[in-house]
Amino acid sequence: MSKRCKIIVNSIIVFVLLLIVGIIVKFVFFSGSFTPLLKLNGDKQMVIDVHQEFEDPFVKARYHLKDISDEVEVLGQVDCEKIGTYQLVYRLKEHDKEVVREVKVVDRTAPKLMLKGASHVRVFLGGKYQESGYAASDDVDGDLSDEVRVESHVNMNKKGIYKIHYYVKDHSGNGSKRTRSVEVCEDPTSLKLHYNYDTYDNTMEEWWFHKSEKHERNKGAKSAAYLKKFDTYYQGPDEKVIYLTFDEGGNEVTYSKEIAEILKKHDVQATYFFTLNYLRDEADFVKELVANGNLIGNHTWHHYDMTTLANAHSVDKFVKEITETEKMYMEITGEEMPKIFRFPRGGGSERTMKMVQDLGYRNYYWSHAFYDYGDDVSKEEALRTMMEHYHNGAIYLLHPSNRGNYEAIESFIVAMKDLGYRFETLDAIGKDSQEP
Repeated sequence: MSKRCKIIVNSIIVFVLLLIVGIIVKFVFFSGSFTPLLKLNGDKQMVIDVHQEFEDPFVKARYHLKDISDEVEVLGQVDCEKIGTYQLVYRLKEHDKEVVREVKVVDRTAPKLMLKGASHVRVFLGGKYQESGYAASDDVDGDLSDEVRVESHVNMNKKGIYKIHYYVKDHSGNGSKRTRSVEVCEDPTSLKLHYNYDTYDNTMEEWWFHKSEKHERNKGAKSAAYLKKFDTYYQGPDEKVIYLTFDEGGNEVTYSKEIAEILKKHDVQATYFFTLNYLRDEADFVKELVANGNLIGNHTWHHYDMTTLANAHSVDKFVKEITETEKMYMEITGEEMPKIFRFPRGGGSERTMKMVQDLGYRNYYWSHAFYDYGDDVSKEEALRTMMEHYHNGAIYLLHPSNRGNYEAIESFIVAMKDLGYRFETLDAIGKDSQEP
């Protein structure tokens, strides 16, 4: 064997011997076979969140190849409900051995910051912004509402969208932020209508129509072409679509909420014409209707015969009947009111249609209705007339004060869907000026 080979072989032998010695030393001194072993399980330093349960990984203790963990004494404790640094000492008293673990209880959770009211609100030019409020709380520091910092630059004298920023920090430095947008817009009640409408006929006519025969599209008191000049409609396009509309002026007995639940159940949206008083008194219901995709139309403030106000002397009252209702809707929902209108009792004139049009509204009559004011109309009678006169593009006028309508509406919806009809809201009619 060459000298070089001998050197290589000897080196390998030395390495193997050293490895064997190392294993023996580790077994003798670090396995607990001949000397006690006390070793931490897990990390020497641990971090847990306050209120989180601390699970102690404990230690490994062996001696003479036996587990002696039950002989380990633990000194100290961790208060999981209090922020701080804690030491746990694990001690083998008889063998004079101990190891130490450090546990930090910290707060890493940001406080909760909630805005009261809507995150986007509309206010009126020249008015005063009323802060809806906020609340902040922390699972360690408790109520932090008084420590919320607010940055606001809302200019009530200039139209625009402004941001209000809300900040809060807990005592551990964790922070939360929220933002509210405030849209300063024109007050609809500031709108004035220059009166020059005497050339338009102001003879009041209550809307009427020929009942549909054999489900054919019908004719109304005025032709569709004539009405369209005033952005006024009484039926939709010649398609398999039905428009459910409900007029509500604040009757003592009403089934509006019950009807709304049925519509929601069948994923049907309708158009509701509300007076100002009803909007004000049923604000939560109105917001719920809007959230479910229904359309709220303007039915004036006092439910007057609008032709009596369509003159130079009363033009401001005419306008306020509509704009005050519009403003109430905006205050309730924080949104602009859809420019959808219906005359009280369907009574209008050429002049009133023109004035409503100049206020930016589209006016809607109907192509199906029946005497449903009385409370003696049964479900059977209501359903019969609904089914006898349906037609493509029909606008149904229904009054929710009638129990028969309420009891019949579900059967009607199911039947019309089975016939292939869909239900839409009135804003689809006249939107693109393509309807008949």
